[in-house]
Amino acid sequence: MLVLIYYLSYNKYNTINKEVDLMKSLREYLWFNTNKRVELINITDDVRQVVKKSGIKEGLCLVNAMHITASVFINDDEPGLHNDYKKWLEELAPHEPISQYDHNGFEENADAHLKRQIMGREVVVAITDGKLDFGPWEQIFYGEFDGKRKKRVLVKVIGE
Repeated sequence: MLVLIYYLSYNKYNTINKEVDLMKSLREYLWFNTNKRVELINITDDVRQVVKKSGIKEGLCLVNAMHITASVFINDDEPGLHNDYKKWLEELAPHEPISQYDHNGFEENADAHLKRQIMGREVVVAITDGKLDFGPWEQIFYGEFDGKRKKRVLVKVIGE
């Protein structure tokens, strides 16, 4: 998909200068079907491959969970930290007893909705010189809080 962007500016003669740049974009989905109810999965390499495929050198990469019981977030790829997240989230929004949530009835996943709200829906990462522009240790993760069924993550890359 190509998007035209018009830049309008005035020169010293009060006439309009118009430039046209072409902005590229690429949209792809990453699919997940986890074996466990709660999992944190490093998806950084998958996102890097989409950025590479896009051919975009300067721009932005949006990565977002397309389900209301899943999350995308950035942090360190350290197993102890991931266990801490899982314990902390379970303390904040325990799965059981299921009867504690008004939402539960048809589905028993109210806690997953709350966990997603805490961890966030999406991340945006700058693309510089064709690469994800991270700080030290930063990685992108898919957080699943109501697993064992097929879900997707949108990766949308825009830029030049």
